[in-house]
Amino acid sequence: MSATSRVGQRNTGTRDKLLDATIEIMLDEGYAAATSRRVAEKAGVQRAMVYYYFPTMDDLYLAVLRRGYEANMEAQREALASEKPLHALWEMTVDPRGSRLTTEFMALGAHREPIREELAAGAEQFREAQVEALAEMVRDYAEGEGLHAEVVSVVLASIGRTIGLENGLGITTGHERTLKLVAEYLDRFDGPRPN
Repeated sequence: MSATSRVGQRNTGTRDKLLDATIEIMLDEGYAAATSRRVAEKAGVQRAMVYYYFPTMDDLYLAVLRRGYEANMEAQREALASEKPLHALWEMTVDPRGSRLTTEFMALGAHREPIREELAAGAEQFREAQVEALAEMVRDYAEGEGLHAEVVSVVLASIGRTIGLENGLGITTGHERTLKLVAEYLDRFDGPRPN
């Protein structure tokens, strides 16, 4: 068995601890602080364990991204299967934690091509699945409104992420009216949100 095929074979929960530690550090201190030393310290393991599971830091970052995409795809499937799918998608989008982590990965991707490529591939896959599901809803809800599923997807993502990021910075001007407008459209096409 080659050395690379043996990397991180044991399943002791350490791999998940390393991924969780990386996310916490990126959210609390930024991607530049997520070094092998800091990740190991946060996970409560020896630094060598980081490289046992992830031969390079890019491997670690890619694993965090991939795990996040899997979780987001599952959350999106659940949202789209819910009683109020547009409301559920909106709630996913305005989660500030997701926006902050995406921003960190975008900054990291500006310096590391493999991260940028994975980020783009995962986002495209997520968007394509969302557009496919939204196409039927938009036909049902917005016949004659001139809405397209791709536009709905981009608008939800853009407004939601912007508000999440701005709230994190303490910027709130225009948010109340924008959120009210979004709520009116969601209620119009998805029915009023249950109390």
